[in-house]
Amino acid sequence: MPALKKNLKSNKPVLKKNLKYSILYWNNKDQINAVNPPFDFVVAADVVYIEESVPEFVNAMEALVADDGVVLLGYQIRSPEAHTVFWEMCGVVFDVEKVPHEDLHPEYAYEEADVFLLRKKKKQ
Repeated sequence: MPALKKNLKSNKPVLKKNLKYSILYWNNKDQINAVNPPFDFVVAADVVYIEESVPEFVNAMEALVADDGVVLLGYQIRSPEAHTVFWEMCGVVFDVEKVPHEDLHPEYAYEEADVFLLRKKKKQ
């Protein structure tokens, strides 16, 4: 969190928005409600590794991001079972766009990790 805090502080003048950050326990609905969602932008990284926690994580992201917002997800396969369940559930709630590796900063891009943009599916 210290690096995130420093990054947000550095970028605040450019973004000209009120920025919030928080460690979030996505199985805690009271905590999710307490941060006053929805948000335009939610960042999550290295969070899909226990199959049983996947439904709570997907539900939390759905609750946190605005209908026209974006979840920026740093992702690496940690568990094949969790991976399968996660993408099945994400496909129901979100439109998923993989960021091409060539669009990532070369110093921070790793072959085994991917970055995705998740946007809520439009309600019919």
